Parts: sequence; C-alpha cells; structure tokens
Amino acid sequence: MRKFKHSLLGVLAAGLVAASLGAGGTASAQYGSEPSYSLETNYGFENKVPTAKALWSAELDLPSGTERIQYPPAVGETNLYYIKSGALVARSIASGKTLWSFGAKLLPGSAVIAGSFVYAGSADGSVYKVNPSTGSGTRIYQSKEKQLVSLKADGSTLYASSNSGLASINLATGKLNWTAGSDAVGHNGMTILGSMLLVGTFESGAITVNTFYAIDKATGKTLWKLEGSHDKLLKADGDTLYFNNDWPHTDESAYVATIDIVSAKTGKVTGSKPFVAVSTALPAMYQAPKYVTVDGNDVYILTQDNKLFSYNLNDGTDAVARYVTDGGSFIAGPYNGKVFFQNVDNLGFHARKLVDQSSLFYEGLDNPASRVDFKNAGMYVGQTDGEVYALNVTTGKAAFRFQTQARNYGPFQVAGSTLIVQAEGKLYAFRLPEELTKPLATGPTGAFVKAEAGLIIDGKTKQFQPSMMTLNDRMFVPMRFLMQEIGAKVSYDAPNKQTTITYGKAAFTLTENSAFAVKDGKQVALTYGPTILNGSLYVPIGDVGKLLGIAVNWEPGPRTVVVTTAAAGA
Repeated sequence: MRKFKHSLLGVLAAGLVAASLGAGGTASAQYGSEPSYSLETNYGFENKVPTAKALWSAELDLPSGTERIQYPPAVGETNLYYIKSGALVARSIASGKTLWSFGAKLLPGSAVIAGSFVYAGSADGSVYKVNPSTGSGTRIYQSKEKQLVSLKADGSTLYASSNSGLASINLATGKLNWTAGSDAVGHNGMTILGSMLLVGTFESGAITVNTFYAIDKATGKTLWKLEGSHDKLLKADGDTLYFNNDWPHTDESAYVATIDIVSAKTGKVTGSKPFVAVSTALPAMYQAPKYVTVDGNDVYILTQDNKLFSYNLNDGTDAVARYVTDGGSFIAGPYNGKVFFQNVDNLGFHARKLVDQSSLFYEGLDNPASRVDFKNAGMYVGQTDGEVYALNVTTGKAAFRFQTQARNYGPFQVAGSTLIVQAEGKLYAFRLPEELTKPLATGPTGAFVKAEAGLIIDGKTKQFQPSMMTLNDRMFVPMRFLMQEIGAKVSYDAPNKQTTITYGKAAFTLTENSAFAVKDGKQVALTYGPTILNGSLYVPIGDVGKLLGIAVNWEPGPRTVVVTTAAAGA
C-alpha cells in the first residue's frame, strides 16, 4: 500500500537551532520552516511491462483551445481517413503511408465510410463523395443554409445535420431524399432504430430539459416527441424503449433513479420503474444518480455516495438490490462481468467481478486514467502521464505500453490486429497480440452475477451456501448444497466432469456445459448447461424441479426459492 509521509527534518533542524541559541537567543530568521510532501509511489524501474515500438506515426491537427475535441479517424478494413489542415487524408493501416489527400476547408471530424466510398463535408454545407482508391471526389450535395455540423451513414443513406435541421441523401444517386427542420437538430446525437431516427436534444424554458424526437427515415416527418426530461436511451427492445428519466429531483423524490418505458410507435410513456430508495443521509433533491445503464436485463445505478446498485429490469420496488462496494471512484462497466474503479490513491485502477466482488488489478497502471476503451478481450488505457497500455481485460496482464507526450486521447480503435491510438496531435499504430483481438467468451467466467435470495424447504427457512447466481433473467442454484439439504445422494466423476444425483426413485447425470441431462438412459433437454462457478456446480431452478420430480419454484417478490419435496420418491 502506498503511504503519505511529511518531512520532519525541517522541524528537527529548527529545534536544534533554537537549543543552540538558548533562551536568550536574538536570531530573528526561522530556518527549515518550509513544508514538504512526498507520495510514496512505485519506482519507474519496477514497472516490468514491455515497451512497444509503434508500427508508424502521423501528425494530426492539434485540438484548439476553444474546441477541445479530438475527432477520431474513420477506420476501414485497410485504410483510415481523417481531416488535416482542411483536407481529407487517406492512410494505409498496414504501412502508415499517405495514399492521397482531397479537398480544402473540410470540416474536422466529417469523414465517414459508407459502402465503397468515403464522404466528407465542409462548413459551407457541401458534401463530397471520394473514391478511396484514387482520392478523386465530387460534390454531391450542398445545403440551402450553407452550413454543416456532422455526417452519419446508414446503409444507402447519408444524413447531414446542421444547426437548422437534417438532410437525408441517397448515396446511390446523390439526390436529396428529404430535409427536416428544427425537430431534427440533434445536440445530443442521433440513434438509428429500425425505420426511425431518434434525435436527442435539449430545450430551454422554465428549466432546461433533455428530450428526444423520433423522425421517420422514409419521409423525414416527426413521429413524436418524448415529453418530460430524458437524457439517455438505455435499451431498445422491439417496440419498447427504455429511457433514463433525468427530471430534476425534489425534496419529495422517493427514489434515486427512474427508468421510463416508452412505446416506440407513439412516444408515450407507458410505465415507470423506480430504483434505489433515497438515503436519509442527504436531502432527496441532491440524490440524482451519477450513472445509469442497462446491460441485457440488468440495471446498474451509481449513487452520489459512489455505491453501485444492480437490479433486474423486471424487479419491483420491494426487490433487494445487489450492490458493489469499493473505496475507489467508478470508471466504467459492466464489461466482461466486471465493473471498474480507480484505485483509492488514483494511481491505476482495478475491476470488481460481479460474480463474487473479488478484485482484479491491472498490471503496470500507475497514474490516473485519462481514457479507457474496451474492444473484445482488449482493454486500452491512456494515462495522464502520457503512457498508453494494452491489457487483457480478463486476466489483467499487460501486453505492452508506450510513452506519448499526450494527456488526453481520442477513442482507441482496433482494425484487425492493429491498434490505432490518437494522442492529441499524433496518431500511432501498434501490432496487437492475438489474445487481445479474440471475442470475449460468453460463458460463465464473466456473465454471472451473485443473487441475494432466500431458501425455504418444506416450510423451513435455509440459507444458501454458496449463494444463488443469475444470468439473463435466469436463476441458478448451487446443486450440491441443495441436494444435500433435501437428502439426495451426490457423486462426482472428475475425469468426465459428470455429477450423478440420486433422490428416491429418481436418478440422473449432469455433464458440465452439456445441454442435456441423462435420466433413465434418455436425454432430457436443459434450459442452460450446468456450469462450474467458484468450484460449485450451478443449474437453473426450473431444470432442478423437472429432473427431481419435485416442486422447485422461484418467488420473485421475496426473492425466495421454495422447495416442496412431499411427493418425491413416492
């Protein structure tokens, strides 16, 4: 653990001087009174993470003092594209060689890839279509207002947004499909959802509110406006949308966070889900959540006192929350079954596994993180001291590090086996090891979450040892513990990873990760393969009752497993 120490040498020196002068000393100067401070950090030579050599580097435009934005390059399969000094530049990802440049006075950050062409825009409202092989291009559109803010591609359509509206352009013909007015001015971004565009913006009145407009992709007409104040689309599930309600809290607010359920067809709020009762330690009006996100059907809410609560999206207000406690500041998550926190001293960071809240520290990190991005099995970190790290998010091991002169970074991007790093006015490329480019495993290692739940067997209350687990709205029970509690016999065949359960006249065999159990010589389909978590075999609740011939039910209100064995073994 790092410790803080204050120098006592000055104090001791002052004491010696005073003693030598004696009580009658006449010296008026004070010696050694300057305070000092030292943070006991790791030594630089102790960092054993290997240093990488960049494949290539390139100069970028520096972010301006007034517009502190780093526009990421548009990355394709073999080339990347960005605006520098007003021109569109194409560069080979493999060699870093400049292939061509096009145009002048183009808008920073306007390069997009759509189909087999690259597009860029200028501040005068022009949109250019450029051949990526030759660098030759032509103007295909100019807005009447002669202004442009950004471009976004979707299949055969390019959307050009400005301060006055949105234009839809047919990429095949270059012709204008439609223009939409002020409803389509998106200050908070645009999301493409099926047949509509969801445009986020803010509006000022008695109070400033965040809202969304739904725009028909075919006609550009406004379908609906979301009333109230909502700053974030959390989940889209067919015709049902879930938004974070960020209406200002009052002293009467009873919950920290509210998720509104909205019809995608009408934009009407059809229901609301409140989460986390407000604390008595702080006035309710100051308890708006710091962070709300939805991962699958799991809701994560970070409170003002840095507690991270987790619920199922279908939980009622009486549900007992799962929560993660940590002394550090929350950074990101969930990802790979983990949430991420700065270390208490702000030097480096670590993860908490949702499955058991155990910690995983990441190798080499020794300064505050300025930016963190996750891509497949890779985690990429830019520190405020200019060092960049490539790490395995699952194991915490660092593949390499590299020293830049930057303090801020654009998004880390991965193209095949190449990492693209944007560090203020520089662009770097690095070769990634194969392990970091692999997709994350979707199995049990990271996705399961500990579930707080009670257990009642034939009317008697028990306590799960170990706890239940949940995955994608499915509850899992620790098989050996439950079988021992009801008096079943359990045997384990380690070489074959098989567990045999005998209970009354029922007997069956489970094989780890197999989609079937074997009972009376026949395969019985399971809803999820038996999984080993922290040394214990877990099986879905519903499968247990089906295999044993007893009643095993989940009561979501009190979050209790109720087992009735009366008819078993008869």
